[in-house]
Parts: sequence; C-alpha cells; structure tokens
Amino acid sequence: MAYGSDSGNVTLVVSVEDTGIGIPIHAQGRVFMPFMQADSSTSRNYGGTGIGLSISKCLVELMSGQINFVSRPNVGSTFTFTAVLQRCERNAINVSKSALLHPLPSSFQGLSTLLVDKRPVRATVTEYHLQRLGIASKSVRTIEQALGVLLGRNGTSLTSMPRKQLSMLLVESDSWGLKMDVPLRTRFLEMKQNGCESVFPQVILLSLADSDKMKAEYAVDSVITKPLKASTLAACLFQSLGISITQANNEKKHHGPDSLYGLLLGKNILVVDDNKVNLRVAAGTLKKYGAKVECVESGKDALERLQVPHKFDLCLMDIQMPEMDGFEATRQIRAIEAKAHEQRDNADNSDAGSTAKKAQWHLPVLAMTADVIQATHEECTKYGMDGYVSKPFEEKQLFKAVQKFLGPSASS
Repeated sequence: MAYGSDSGNVTLVVSVEDTGIGIPIHAQGRVFMPFMQADSSTSRNYGGTGIGLSISKCLVELMSGQINFVSRPNVGSTFTFTAVLQRCERNAINVSKSALLHPLPSSFQGLSTLLVDKRPVRATVTEYHLQRLGIASKSVRTIEQALGVLLGRNGTSLTSMPRKQLSMLLVESDSWGLKMDVPLRTRFLEMKQNGCESVFPQVILLSLADSDKMKAEYAVDSVITKPLKASTLAACLFQSLGISITQANNEKKHHGPDSLYGLLLGKNILVVDDNKVNLRVAAGTLKKYGAKVECVESGKDALERLQVPHKFDLCLMDIQMPEMDGFEATRQIRAIEAKAHEQRDNADNSDAGSTAKKAQWHLPVLAMTADVIQATHEECTKYGMDGYVSKPFEEKQLFKAVQKFLGPSASS
C-alpha cells in the first residue's frame, strides 16, 4: 500500500485469523493491557503472563503502525496490524540474501529421493530444499503411486535420476495413510524377492509433531521435524543416511574449525529444559549446525541419560526447573562421574599389571539462562557447571562457549 505521497515508504498489512473459542465480549477491552488475561481465574485452562499482546502493540507502534482485532466468542478471532517500512534498492535485497545464506554441505550430491505429498505447493517447497542440497527428487501424491514408480509401472521409473537405486522415500505424515507401515514393508520385501533393484530405501517421515514419538508410532527409519530449512534438513539427513565419518570430516574441513558447523557437526548434545518451546528452539538451532540432539524435560530424566558410560559430548542445562533444578542436576552428574572414577581406580589397584588408560569422565555442562550476571556465573561454578549460554542462543556467544570443549584443542 502506498503511504501518503512519500513513495519511499510502504505500509504492510498483516492479518492473522483463527477459529476457536474467541475472546469473551467483556474481556475484549483489556487484551492489550499488560498482565491481563481474558480468563483471569486461578484455574484457567490456558497459560501465559498476559504481556504478549502488550509487547506486540509496542512493537507495532514503534514501526508507525496499529494493531487491532475482531473476535466472536466460540467462532474465532482475526488480528490485524500495519507497519510502515522503507523501500530498499534491488541490489540491497541481493546483498542481504547472500549475507544470510549459510554454506550447505555437498555430501548429498548424487542422492535421489521420492517424495510422497498430496499437496503440490508443499511438495514444491520440499523439492526446492532438496535441490539446494544436490538431491534429485520426484514427487507423487500417494504411497501406491510411489510403489508404482519403484516398480516401474506405467512407464514410470527413476531412470532420469542420477542413481539407479533410490536413497530415500520421504513421506508427509498426512499422506501416510492408516496402518501403512506394515503393507509398505511387506511390499519392499516382495520387491526384493522379485529381484527389483530399488529396494529398502530409507523411509523418512516429515512431520510437525515430536520426532521421537512419531518414530515410535510409525515404522519408519527416521522423522524430520518441520518447518524445513535446507541446513536443518542436511543435519537430519547426515544422521538418517549414516553419512560416513570421512564425509563428515570433509564437511568440517570445508566449513572450517572456526565455525559452529565445524564444531557441532556429528556431536551428541543433550538439552535439558522443562519448557517444550525452549527445547524445540534450542534443538532446532543446534541441528542447523549438524549436531545430533536429544531433549529431556527434567533434571531427573537427564540423570537417567547420563549414567556412565553415555554417548554425549555436551549437555545444555536449564537452571530453573521444577522438582530438580539445573544446579542440583549438575551436582548429581558430577557425583555419578566421581563414583565412576572411584570404581576405575579400585579396579586398577586390584589389577597391578594393568597399564590400560581408563577414560576420564567429565561431561561439559553449560547452563542455559537469561540471567548472565556475575552471581549466576559463580553459582554455576559452585555446582560444577563449566559455563553458561544465554537464551535465546546467539551464534558468536554459543561458539565461544563450546569451542573450548568441542574444538580441536579439546581432549578426547
């Protein structure tokens, strides 16, 4: 929209609509007030502090805009805001894009995939990300059509793809179908017995839901959580396809040890936070740089995962959690490691002829916190933490925090 007579500005109008319970009439006048809730009872069904819309209003007004809404109880709400933005030159757009692009790995060149997605627009977006990684792709709408392509029925085959054998079968969760996992595996087995070349590709589910739960529910090799980004997709495929250590090391050299990608690629990281949104944000950031991430929602669950011996290279621990906070969890982790060292020493003393060097267990634990004052740092040190990172993650600060533990100079 043109903004007055000044052609240098444009007014952006954004409208977000949903269906649901809506906002009660009596509460509509106070939704933009700080710390106010439409439902202010102590037993309300929905959480929050009542400052989200107040902050949104401030941000919109800083952009010379306005925010408002219309809502009908038990029907839904539509929020609309405007923002006055300055036009930029076309070359500025190109410079901006090139500055934001992360270098992508080249280990997937020559791979081929078949995508099952009943929604053409969504399939086009997924194929675009695959293309950026050098992965040839073909999309179909149903599992049956995918099996037809694998079998070469109706003149359809994968001969146009770089490889004869299919590397992956990507399936959107809403295109999966009821109880599809058993017949799909059965058909793969039949194809193998009939001498079909393209057998047993990696079956990967694309889903918005939690990956661990979806993998348990569906008989698939892996689950990639959406929304998709090329860098995140690459990190997931490294793990799903079992890209060789040599290839991974080549990727590290390509990106260099002085980058987060070089530090985190292939590392096993445990993230501990009782807030599911924080877990998703942290996991998404770490996976973007090639890390293998597991998430737990309590200090007690973290202790179960960190019994010696374990596979993790690093632990990011939220400080404030119910039942057992991050400080106490870290204290108990150090106690577990101390006990393992004591048992090792006793074993060495009982076997005088043994000269084998035993592992020194000390998992780097970094606190995740928004409180970066000196008192917090001292508290972290007191309970055996190795440092802290601020929430949300900032690339430079995260790199500085993990470099001493995961960099080339770190002891194995």
